[in-house]
Amino acid sequence: MTNKYFKYLPWLILGAIGSYQTATYYVRTAFDVFYLTMIFMIIYIALLFLCENYLQYRYKDFFTHMLSNSKKDSHS
Repeated sequence: MTNKYFKYLPWLILGAIGSYQTATYYVRTAFDVFYLTMIFMIIYIALLFLCENYLQYRYKDFFTHMLSNSKKDSHS
């Protein structure tokens, strides 16, 4: 079960570093660092989940059509 989540580990590490750096820009106390870092991580994980489970399959045909280099349709 955990094997399918290992591919997200580098992205979560980068997200944690980015969330911490963004949080330190806005903070006043040590609690704010923890609170804002958690908020940014929750948003980041939610966006990652949305992209993986919803957008990837819903717009798969659209992106395949846009990124394909097919010249057959233009000469028909």
